[in-house]
Amino acid sequence: MLLLCIGFLQGCSEKESGNDTVKQDVDSEIRADSDEVGKLANPVKPSILLDNNAFHSVVGWMSNDEIVFVIVEKGQWMIRTYTVSTASWRTIYSTTTPIIQATIHPSKEMILLHTSKDSSSAEIQFLHKNGYIIQSLSFESAEIYMDWHPTNPNLVVFSTFYEDWTYNTFVYDGATQDLTSIEIENPFVKWYDEENLMVFRWSDSALDGSELFLYSNIDGTLKSTGEEKILDVTNIGEALLYVQINEENKQFEYRLEENNGKREFKWATPAVSNYSEWVIPSFSIVSPQELLLLNAKESRNQDDPSQKSILSKISLGGQNILGEVEEQSITCSPNANICLGGYTKDNWIQIEPLKVEKWIYLNE
Repeated sequence: MLLLCIGFLQGCSEKESGNDTVKQDVDSEIRADSDEVGKLANPVKPSILLDNNAFHSVVGWMSNDEIVFVIVEKGQWMIRTYTVSTASWRTIYSTTTPIIQATIHPSKEMILLHTSKDSSSAEIQFLHKNGYIIQSLSFESAEIYMDWHPTNPNLVVFSTFYEDWTYNTFVYDGATQDLTSIEIENPFVKWYDEENLMVFRWSDSALDGSELFLYSNIDGTLKSTGEEKILDVTNIGEALLYVQINEENKQFEYRLEENNGKREFKWATPAVSNYSEWVIPSFSIVSPQELLLLNAKESRNQDDPSQKSILSKISLGGQNILGEVEEQSITCSPNANICLGGYTKDNWIQIEPLKVEKWIYLNE
């Protein structure tokens, strides 16, 4: 992969002029109808109607009151926010280049955009919450995996994939604008801390999990952590969430460990598989030490999407079981009072008392 463009907005302004625009207007083109909003900590469920052809995706929460969407209208791909308390829309960014994916940083200050005009190239843009591009990268590959450091938004690791099944992996530091190529055995690496990446060396069978290694960005060395049967590890900011498989007991074994190693919380849930690999339950990080997790009630195969799951709030202090909802992916507000669930995030999940209602309707 070759780096085609890297720099601040000023350096790419000629390319972007005429195509990408920044907006701060309140938009009335999308119809919205909301009940009277009560306390912001636990707002009354909104109800919005969108054109099916215009709705692309729900990105997630920019704050406890603002939800980010990708909307497509008249050839324009737009990042729009919906404010729950006022039932109003705001367009913060618009481009003619299709938006493949948008990711909100845990700091809620930036959105990482993956855009692509064709199957052989892509752009990565660091979009400020106020709607201006901070930096922009271009790649000769449209298939991109990326992991954003949870506390340092300058750090992103990218893996780009090609038609011959080869890949390249790069570490980008926005503070210095350095893009460094690294040789690594597994392209799906994740941040362990600011100096090390987690590398998963999988067994011959995915059901056996992986061995966890750390790759040093300083000297390029790889060392084993001694952790085995690993299915996933996620840096949530001030703690690491480990998921391991206990095949004998058919359980997922979790460990939330503080970065300094002083505190940890362990628990286990029934394991779910799709016959060839384990299916890790959906979770949503709401703070650097806290997450909401959905887990199965019993060990089983993933062949019934209507199965009920247990929703819990997890922190270093322990587990708080909130109730049962249908199995689905979730993204939750920073105060953990509301989650959006389902493939299109059209379920409004109120946490206390636990209640699930549809909030997005599509006009065919």
